[in-house]
Amino acid sequence: MTTLSSEIVLRIADRISENLAFRDSVDNLFSYIASLEETNIIIDFLGIKSITGSFAHQYVINKKKAIKHITERNIPLDVKKMFELVERRNSKPIEISTEPIEVLDVVSSS
Repeated sequence: MTTLSSEIVLRIADRISENLAFRDSVDNLFSYIASLEETNIIIDFLGIKSITGSFAHQYVINKKKAIKHITERNIPLDVKKMFELVERRNSKPIEISTEPIEVLDVVSSS
């Protein structure tokens, strides 16, 4: 962790793990970030080996809700691809069919 005036660098591998997996880890990270006095937060992904879709999804959600300015650096290619996948999945509109369907009454003959 490095502090420069109102900016702080957090190495996520040191703060959580080299393998980012759980949603609650993201929530804990963002609770910690909210408690900091600094307004500019740099999340350093140096040393990260893997990330799950659920971690990336929760990270994106929390970052959008954060009041502080959060940027990332040293994001490994696989991690970057997971974030891109999550963003693409979240940007697709959900299609709901309004066509009526036939409901069959199934009776068991036991």
